[in-house]
Amino acid sequence: MPTQFHVSEESLGHHYSVVTADDQGGKHQFYVENAPGASKKPDLTFYDGADNTGSLIGLSKFPRITNNCEVRLVDEQSNEDWVPVTKRGFMSMKYTFEIPAGCKQGALTWKKTRSMGSGSSPYGNMKLVDEKSHNVLAVFSSDSFSLVTGRLDMCQDQGGSFDRWALITGMAVREKQRRHTIGTVRSKENVYTMGAAGGGMGMGAMGGMGGGGGC
Repeated sequence: MPTQFHVSEESLGHHYSVVTADDQGGKHQFYVENAPGASKKPDLTFYDGADNTGSLIGLSKFPRITNNCEVRLVDEQSNEDWVPVTKRGFMSMKYTFEIPAGCKQGALTWKKTRSMGSGSSPYGNMKLVDEKSHNVLAVFSSDSFSLVTGRLDMCQDQGGSFDRWALITGMAVREKQRRHTIGTVRSKENVYTMGAAGGGMGMGAMGGMGGGGGC
Protein backbone atom coordinates (compact mmCIF):
# COMPACT_ATOMS: atom_id res chain seq x y z
CA MET A 1 0.00 0.00 0.00
CA PRO A 2 1.48 3.41 -0.96
CA THR A 3 2.41 5.64 1.95
CA GLN A 4 0.30 8.61 3.04
CA PHE A 5 1.88 11.42 5.07
CA HIS A 6 -0.20 13.87 7.14
CA VAL A 7 1.62 17.16 7.80
CA SER A 8 0.50 19.46 10.63
CA GLU A 9 2.01 22.52 12.29
CA GLU A 10 3.21 22.47 15.88
CA SER A 11 1.62 24.92 18.34
CA LEU A 12 4.88 26.81 18.91
CA GLY A 13 6.79 28.23 15.97
CA HIS A 14 6.57 26.88 12.45
CA HIS A 15 7.83 23.41 13.29
CA TYR A 16 5.96 20.49 11.73
CA SER A 17 4.74 17.05 12.72
CA VAL A 18 4.39 14.32 10.08
CA VAL A 19 2.40 11.13 10.71
CA THR A 20 2.08 8.14 8.40
CA ALA A 21 -0.68 5.55 8.58
CA ASP A 22 -0.72 2.02 7.14
CA ASP A 23 -3.58 -0.33 6.32
CA GLN A 24 -3.17 -2.14 9.68
CA GLY A 25 -3.75 1.07 11.61
CA GLY A 26 -0.11 1.48 12.57
CA LYS A 27 1.45 4.92 12.74
CA HIS A 28 4.91 6.39 12.40
CA GLN A 29 5.86 9.93 13.25
CA PHE A 30 8.47 12.39 12.03
CA TYR A 31 9.38 15.80 13.44
CA VAL A 32 10.52 18.69 11.23
CA GLU A 33 12.42 21.52 12.91
CA ASN A 34 12.08 24.85 11.12
CA ALA A 35 14.98 27.24 11.73
CA PRO A 36 14.73 31.02 11.22
CA GLY A 37 16.26 32.40 8.06
CA ALA A 38 19.01 34.17 10.02
CA SER A 39 20.05 30.96 11.81
CA LYS A 40 23.20 29.04 10.86
CA LYS A 41 21.24 25.78 11.13
CA PRO A 42 19.71 24.09 8.07
CA ASP A 43 16.34 25.63 7.28
CA LEU A 44 14.54 22.31 7.79
CA THR A 45 15.81 19.36 9.84
CA PHE A 46 13.91 16.06 9.70
CA TYR A 47 13.92 13.63 12.66
CA ASP A 48 12.62 10.08 12.96
CA GLY A 49 10.30 10.41 15.95
CA ALA A 50 7.96 12.80 17.75
CA ASP A 51 10.59 15.48 18.52
CA ASN A 52 14.16 16.55 17.83
CA THR A 53 15.64 13.82 20.04
CA GLY A 54 15.04 11.23 17.29
CA SER A 55 17.51 10.08 14.66
CA LEU A 56 18.38 12.56 11.94
CA ILE A 57 16.97 11.47 8.56
CA GLY A 58 17.18 14.57 6.34
CA LEU A 59 18.11 18.21 5.91
CA SER A 60 17.15 21.11 3.69
CA LYS A 61 18.71 24.54 3.23
CA PHE A 62 17.59 27.55 1.22
CA PRO A 63 20.25 29.66 -0.52
CA ARG A 64 19.38 33.30 0.15
CA ILE A 65 19.85 34.73 -3.33
CA THR A 66 17.91 32.16 -5.35
CA ASN A 67 14.51 30.44 -5.37
CA ASN A 68 16.22 27.04 -5.23
CA CYS A 69 16.54 24.56 -2.37
CA GLU A 70 19.11 21.96 -1.41
CA VAL A 71 18.23 18.70 0.32
CA ARG A 72 20.12 15.83 1.86
CA LEU A 73 18.95 12.37 2.95
CA VAL A 74 20.69 10.88 5.99
CA ASP A 75 20.45 7.24 7.11
CA GLU A 76 22.57 4.43 8.50
CA GLN A 77 23.52 3.07 5.08
CA SER A 78 24.48 6.32 3.39
CA ASN A 79 25.20 9.98 3.93
CA GLU A 80 24.21 11.57 0.63
CA ASP A 81 25.66 14.83 -0.65
CA TRP A 82 23.46 17.89 -0.99
CA VAL A 83 21.04 17.57 -3.91
CA PRO A 84 19.89 20.79 -5.64
CA VAL A 85 16.15 21.30 -6.13
CA THR A 86 16.13 23.86 -8.92
CA LYS A 87 13.27 26.22 -9.79
CA ARG A 88 12.63 26.30 -13.53
CA GLY A 89 11.36 29.55 -15.00
CA PHE A 90 10.57 32.86 -13.36
CA MET A 91 6.77 32.60 -13.19
CA SER A 92 6.23 28.83 -13.24
CA MET A 93 6.02 26.61 -10.17
CA LYS A 94 8.35 23.81 -11.25
CA TYR A 95 11.16 22.43 -9.09
CA THR A 96 13.40 19.72 -10.54
CA PHE A 97 15.87 17.40 -8.81
CA GLU A 98 17.61 14.07 -9.38
CA ILE A 99 17.97 11.39 -6.73
CA PRO A 100 21.59 10.18 -6.44
CA ALA A 101 22.74 6.95 -8.10
CA GLY A 102 21.07 3.84 -6.80
CA CYS A 103 17.49 4.88 -7.57
CA LYS A 104 15.97 4.07 -10.94
CA GLN A 105 14.38 7.50 -11.48
CA GLY A 106 16.05 10.25 -13.47
CA ALA A 107 14.87 13.85 -13.29
CA LEU A 108 11.82 14.42 -11.10
CA THR A 109 9.78 17.62 -10.97
CA TRP A 110 7.32 19.08 -8.48
CA LYS A 111 4.63 20.90 -10.49
CA LYS A 112 1.52 22.83 -9.55
CA THR A 113 -1.80 21.06 -10.13
CA ARG A 114 -5.43 22.02 -9.60
CA SER A 115 -6.87 18.76 -10.94
CA MET A 116 -5.24 16.38 -8.44
CA GLY A 117 -5.25 16.19 -4.66
CA SER A 118 -7.74 16.74 -1.88
CA GLY A 119 -6.78 20.16 -0.50
CA SER A 120 -8.65 23.41 -1.07
CA SER A 121 -5.79 25.88 -0.75
CA PRO A 122 -5.94 28.85 -3.15
CA TYR A 123 -2.24 28.20 -3.75
CA GLY A 124 -3.13 24.88 -5.41
CA ASN A 125 -1.56 21.46 -4.89
CA MET A 126 1.63 19.88 -6.25
CA LYS A 127 2.35 16.66 -8.12
CA LEU A 128 5.69 14.90 -8.42
CA VAL A 129 6.28 13.85 -12.03
CA ASP A 130 8.87 11.54 -13.58
CA GLU A 131 10.20 13.63 -16.47
CA LYS A 132 10.99 10.59 -18.61
CA SER A 133 7.78 8.55 -18.26
CA HIS A 134 5.51 11.49 -17.26
CA ASN A 135 4.03 9.29 -14.53
CA VAL A 136 2.72 11.04 -11.41
CA LEU A 137 4.58 9.58 -8.43
CA ALA A 138 3.13 11.63 -5.57
CA VAL A 139 0.61 14.39 -4.85
CA PHE A 140 1.04 17.07 -2.13
CA SER A 141 -2.37 18.47 -1.10
CA SER A 142 -2.27 21.70 0.92
CA ASP A 143 -4.82 22.65 3.57
CA SER A 144 -7.03 25.72 3.14
CA PHE A 145 -5.00 28.95 3.08
CA SER A 146 -1.82 27.00 3.74
CA LEU A 147 1.20 25.82 1.80
CA VAL A 148 3.08 23.37 4.00
CA THR A 149 0.41 21.61 6.08
CA GLY A 150 -1.77 19.02 4.40
CA ARG A 151 -1.25 15.55 2.99
CA LEU A 152 1.34 13.83 0.81
CA ASP A 153 0.03 10.79 -1.06
CA MET A 154 2.50 8.45 -2.70
CA CYS A 155 0.94 7.04 -5.88
CA GLN A 156 3.12 3.93 -5.97
CA ASP A 157 4.89 1.79 -3.41
CA GLN A 158 8.55 2.47 -4.21
CA GLY A 159 10.10 1.92 -0.81
CA GLY A 160 10.89 4.01 2.25
CA SER A 161 13.93 5.77 0.80
CA PHE A 162 12.01 7.16 -2.16
CA ASP A 163 9.11 8.14 0.12
CA ARG A 164 11.51 10.19 2.23
CA TRP A 165 12.96 11.89 -0.84
CA ALA A 166 9.43 12.90 -1.84
CA LEU A 167 8.60 14.11 1.68
CA ILE A 168 11.79 16.13 2.16
CA THR A 169 11.78 17.75 -1.29
CA GLY A 170 8.02 18.43 -1.20
CA MET A 171 8.13 20.09 2.23
CA ALA A 172 11.27 22.03 1.28
CA VAL A 173 9.59 23.48 -1.81
CA ARG A 174 6.43 24.38 0.14
CA GLU A 175 8.35 25.98 3.02
CA LYS A 176 10.48 27.97 0.57
CA GLN A 177 7.26 29.21 -1.06
CA ARG A 178 5.72 30.04 2.32
CA ARG A 179 8.68 32.20 3.31
CA HIS A 180 8.71 33.90 -0.09
CA THR A 181 4.98 34.67 0.19
CA ILE A 182 5.41 36.16 3.67
CA GLY A 183 8.39 38.21 2.50
CA THR A 184 6.44 39.56 -0.48
CA VAL A 185 3.49 40.60 1.72
CA ARG A 186 5.78 42.33 4.21
CA SER A 187 7.61 44.16 1.42
CA LYS A 188 4.32 45.47 0.06
CA GLU A 189 3.26 46.56 3.56
CA ASN A 190 6.56 48.40 4.05
CA VAL A 191 6.18 50.17 0.70
CA TYR A 192 2.62 51.21 1.60
CA THR A 193 3.71 52.43 5.05
CA MET A 194 6.63 54.40 3.64
CA GLY A 195 4.41 55.88 0.96
CA ALA A 196 1.81 56.94 3.52
CA ALA A 197 4.50 58.43 5.74
CA GLY A 198 6.05 60.24 2.81
CA GLY A 199 2.66 61.59 1.80
CA GLY A 200 2.01 62.89 5.28
CA MET A 201 5.37 64.63 5.45
CA GLY A 202 4.80 66.18 2.07
CA MET A 203 1.41 67.63 3.04
CA GLY A 204 2.82 69.00 6.27
CA ALA A 205 5.66 70.70 4.45
CA MET A 206 3.26 72.20 1.93
CA GLY A 207 1.07 73.50 4.73
CA GLY A 208 4.07 75.13 6.39
CA MET A 209 5.11 76.77 3.17
CA GLY A 210 1.61 78.12 2.70
CA GLY A 211 1.68 80.11 5.96
CA GLY A 212 0.20 77.99 8.71
CA GLY A 213 -1.75 75.26 6.98
CA GLY A 214 -5.46 74.83 7.77
CA CYS A 215 -5.32 75.95 11.41
